[in-house]
Amino acid sequence: MPDRFRTFALSPANTGANTLFTVPNADVAATPPVPVTTFMVKTIVLHNDSGSGTLNAVLTYNNGSTDFEINNVAVQHQDTKIINGTFVFEGGDSLKVTSSAANDLVIKVSVLEMKDQQ
Repeated sequence: MPDRFRTFALSPANTGANTLFTVPNADVAATPPVPVTTFMVKTIVLHNDSGSGTLNAVLTYNNGSTDFEINNVAVQHQDTKIINGTFVFEGGDSLKVTSSAANDLVIKVSVLEMKDQQ
C-alpha cells in the first residue's frame, strides 16, 4: 500500500489523557500481515471552542509504555494554535492530549502514514 495522508481529530469530553492515535505494531504472522508502519506528524491544530477563558492543552508522546510530555500550549478563548514540525511515531507509539476543560478543545492532527512494502 502506498503512503497516504490521514487526519485525526478529537474534542476530549474529559480532562484526562485521551489517545488521538496509536501506530499499529507490525505483525507479519497476521492474516493479512500488518506491515511496519510509521506516522509522520507535520501539523497539529489546537482550537479553544469555549464560550470564555483560556485552556491548557498538554500533548504527550507514549512509546508503548512511558508517557513523555512534548508540548504544553495555552489557547485563548476562540483562538487557534498551530504547531508545525516533524514528529515521528513508530509501531506502538501514540499521541495523547489532555485538556484543562472538557468539551472545549478541538485538536486536529495531519499525518503521513508510511508502510514498508512487503
